[in-house]
Amino acid sequence: MDARERRRLVQQRKLLGNRLASIEEFLRGSVVLMKRKCTYPGCRKCATGQRHPTWVLTYSQAGKTRTVYLGRQRVAAARQLVRNYRQLTQLLEQLAQVNLALFTQPTPGQKGRPHGPTPPKP
Repeated sequence: MDARERRRLVQQRKLLGNRLASIEEFLRGSVVLMKRKCTYPGCRKCATGQRHPTWVLTYSQAGKTRTVYLGRQRVAAARQLVRNYRQLTQLLEQLAQVNLALFTQPTPGQKGRPHGPTPPKP
């Protein structure tokens, strides 16, 4: 790896780090429309088999799927937070690839493979 390529990767790492830091609000999970029966025995909608639409956020915790009621008012906000989480995971993967390239390639003037991270400059 030449010095120009190394500088480009370091610059890309800083850019990705800044993009990561800019995303503060996120949620891991999925926004789901569930159709549930109600508890009212005389409900015409449930009697016809239509059921009631309910928006929820589902996520897993300790191996169990959990749900949080959203209602119509919070669906858009929850979707945006879930999108932010997915964007964060993509950015982290890109950052890991850049760090791997920097870590595994010898620096100019170095023979062979590096044995660890580049020490910080004084």
